[in-house]
Amino acid sequence: MPSELEPGSPLARVVLRAGRAFAESDVAAVDSAYQEAVAMAAGHDVRAELAVDHVARLLDLAEPSLAIRRCDHHLATDLAGPGLLLVRAQAHSSVGSHRLAAADAEAALADRTWSPGANQRARLRRVLGLAAFDRGDVDEAEKQLTQARRLFQEDGDHTGAALVDRDRLVLAAGLGEQDAVSALLAARPARSAAGHLQLAMALKREMRYESAIRVLRAIPDHVDPALRLSVLSQLTVLLRMTYQDAAARELQPRLRDAVAEAPDQVTARQLLARISPGAGPAGPVPEPVWAAVQHARLLIEADRLAEAETVLVDLRDRVRGHRDGASWHLAAGELELARHGHLREPEVLHQAVKHLTRAAVRASSTALVEVRFRALRLLGRARADLGEHDLASRCWAQAHWLEEHRAARQDSDGVRVRMLEQAADEHDERIRAATRACEDNPEAVASVVVAMEAARGAAILAGMLPGGGRTRDLPPPGDLDGAWRWVRTVTRDLPRSQVVWLMYVTEDRLHHVILGRKLLRHLHVEADRGLLTDSIENFLACLQESLLEASVEGGEFDEYLAGIADQLAVSQVVDLVPAEADRIAVVAAGALSEVPLAAIRLPGDPDRRLVHRFALSDLPCLSARAPLRLRAAHRRGDRALLVRSPGRDLTAAAGPRNPPALETPGEVRARAALRLDAMIRIDCHGSHDLSDVEHSWLQLAPAGPAGQLRPEAVRDLDLHGCGTLVLGACESGMAQRAGRDERLGFVRAALHAGTASAVAARWIAADVVAAAVLDAFEDHVRWLPRDRALRLAQLEGCRKAQGLLPDPAHPARWACWTLYGDPGWQTSAGPLRRLLRRRMAPRRLRAPVR
Repeated sequence: MPSELEPGSPLARVVLRAGRAFAESDVAAVDSAYQEAVAMAAGHDVRAELAVDHVARLLDLAEPSLAIRRCDHHLATDLAGPGLLLVRAQAHSSVGSHRLAAADAEAALADRTWSPGANQRARLRRVLGLAAFDRGDVDEAEKQLTQARRLFQEDGDHTGAALVDRDRLVLAAGLGEQDAVSALLAARPARSAAGHLQLAMALKREMRYESAIRVLRAIPDHVDPALRLSVLSQLTVLLRMTYQDAAARELQPRLRDAVAEAPDQVTARQLLARISPGAGPAGPVPEPVWAAVQHARLLIEADRLAEAETVLVDLRDRVRGHRDGASWHLAAGELELARHGHLREPEVLHQAVKHLTRAAVRASSTALVEVRFRALRLLGRARADLGEHDLASRCWAQAHWLEEHRAARQDSDGVRVRMLEQAADEHDERIRAATRACEDNPEAVASVVVAMEAARGAAILAGMLPGGGRTRDLPPPGDLDGAWRWVRTVTRDLPRSQVVWLMYVTEDRLHHVILGRKLLRHLHVEADRGLLTDSIENFLACLQESLLEASVEGGEFDEYLAGIADQLAVSQVVDLVPAEADRIAVVAAGALSEVPLAAIRLPGDPDRRLVHRFALSDLPCLSARAPLRLRAAHRRGDRALLVRSPGRDLTAAAGPRNPPALETPGEVRARAALRLDAMIRIDCHGSHDLSDVEHSWLQLAPAGPAGQLRPEAVRDLDLHGCGTLVLGACESGMAQRAGRDERLGFVRAALHAGTASAVAARWIAADVVAAAVLDAFEDHVRWLPRDRALRLAQLEGCRKAQGLLPDPAHPARWACWTLYGDPGWQTSAGPLRRLLRRRMAPRRLRAPVR
């Protein structure tokens, strides 16, 4: 309480009430009491002092926005003075509005009527030091902070001196100094919102993004409005860095509101532009070097290259430290790459290589890993455009190693896996480089096919030929003649009625290739891999046994599938398929392999699905086609074996069986080893373990573990006499993705065991429909190739379920069944016998399905 107040006076009592409210951290009461006191002190000498106390108390209570508003109010009256300017400068500085803070501090120091004490001068110098750092003047920042610390010590204010020491740590961490980051993390836990923000930034520089997100989310929703923009912007950035794009999009309305509330509108709009993909630069060039560099990068992204070059040239002499130096060289490298896109001059690429190499070298600390990662990716692109494919691959491999390193530093498996799945790797970059080469030379499209094939997992190939030799001999990047030879080799024996459909999604493009005999068509469209993956995961979630019926009745099945079809640009892909082709072997990567393409509606015909026009099958990779076809040629025949669980709750398979149905895993192993049966069908219940596919099982006899057939046991069967293995258990086709897009499960185990193809279910199938589809498949495969037989069985099988379950024709009933492996002939019968079988089949089996 000011000493000039008379004890016991009404004004003194109000001031005492304000003091008690401050002790209780009652912001509203403090504000109300001080406003009353300032009004009561009209004409009194202590009025100006009370006004300063008012805003200082609010600032001490971590209410900078309210303090700024009250400063604005007092400064608009006869109370204007340097004391209020000092507090407002501190308030602006505490919320990151350093430009406004510096203006207030300089105005206060310029007031010749004021003789500030050591403590006041120290606070002003601290504000000016932080503002200098924000605009990129590191030397001036160090000078001002050194003066501030000395003045605090002269005044005996050890708390103030400690604040300056922490400021220096925060600034050093911002410059990428690893020791400073470690020291910040080792300091005592943050209590204020600003402290939480500083801690989150330190965690971010340690690549501990998930921990930083948790720290920011611990800040209450009612955080001061002036700090809200900083909190939300950093949270948005961290969510995008962990590929949680949906969560980042949900923050957008709150982020825009925070921008509207920000005291410095110019800086706020520029911040929003920097963190909003595709927003473009906003306003004039910011003063801070780091912000100006980001502004230049936005100009480059908007193809305003001349403006970007002007900004970078003007900044060159102001660059200090590793952070600004690495960021400047990164932007300069991006500029040269963009110029090369217009000029196609090798010298421009060499300049890009120079800048990007320097950026990667200067960004060697953990705190600058994002700059190094970006520089390495772009350096690989520049090397690839120069034809230096080995060096390009090394750069991309290093960048992906950094991605793996970043993912490993997260806390949960979910975030780690998502980061690894969504991050671009050397395969993505190779596909991008091959696609870019097509702009100059359309013949380079063969390299796109090779790059897409290289991105597919190929470990399964080792078991497909005698001796386990390597069967995939892909030409190296840059060998266009070799690429065309390889494409012609893998497609030369394709029937005219069949094409191969390759699908691969990179970080921002979805690639489709339609391959046929003397046919190669490539389509690439914009795509968001994270959004597409989320859409597929949402669709798969509705296939769970507890949700499937509800998703059919509620329309979610069709709604999600239609959304996926739109993202896949299925209508454009169908236009690429020749009219004479009615069979498609699909080679799909990652989550794309989970999409039941047969169930997608035909473009322009909402009453028909893709299965009405195409017979679809699935290949693990394009290189697997030839060895599977060779294997199938030696496993033809009509003899079929039924393996059946003895339970009575399964619909019996149609027709007599010779030999009779087997029931136990031991009987199956013994019979398979004889290699007598060209087709084996296993009808039983099963269970799929989402977390570990090796814990999945097919239940034979006896009930319990002794009768369970696991993937490992299927892999150990001798299926070298089997052309088609039909897995009649629900979810038998579900797989677990691992490694370089490898898919683990019963189907992979069966292919390893020697079969040429497998029919399995992707999700829970109604038993009555399953039996109908598989019975029909067994009939049709005697006179049709496997893929056409399954197509006809899917379209006809559901007819038997009429009246037994709701909407039996819905694709949720039949589209789960998929043919994996060789789609060709199972029967060894010649053309004449196949024709006779077709004519002898019941009319319902021969009628064309329209």
